[in-house]
Amino acid sequence: MTMGLWLLMILLAVVLAGLLGFWIGRTTSHERRLIRELETELDNRMQELNRYRSAVNQHFDRTATLFAGMAGAYRDLYHHLAESCEELADRPTRERLEDRAGRLLANVPVREGREDQQDAGQQPRSPDTREREMDLKPPRPD
Repeated sequence: MTMGLWLLMILLAVVLAGLLGFWIGRTTSHERRLIRELETELDNRMQELNRYRSAVNQHFDRTATLFAGMAGAYRDLYHHLAESCEELADRPTRERLEDRAGRLLANVPVREGREDQQDAGQQPRSPDTREREMDLKPPRPD
């Protein structure tokens, strides 16, 4: 072998050793380990945030469901009171019920299934009563 060939092989070995050392240094360096740890921590935090958001969404969904049920129960209670008041109470008592509770429900539709109750043999209510329930005015600001 000639001297030029030896120099070329040495130069090639030095370049390959340098590239190999650079690659090993990059993959095992302290900064690279720190970057991996930070990426892992970021992923864990993102998963935790997503679980928290999901829990918040479930909480508000359940709260809305419970609130709707409560509003429906209040509406049913009012309708029960209004129907009983029509049958059992005098005019001033009916007016107080409409003033105190009726205006709160002015924008709430009449309870579903009233026709079903009438078909089931219950005494039909007068159209006047139904109109009073639906035409209540909202309360005036004081």
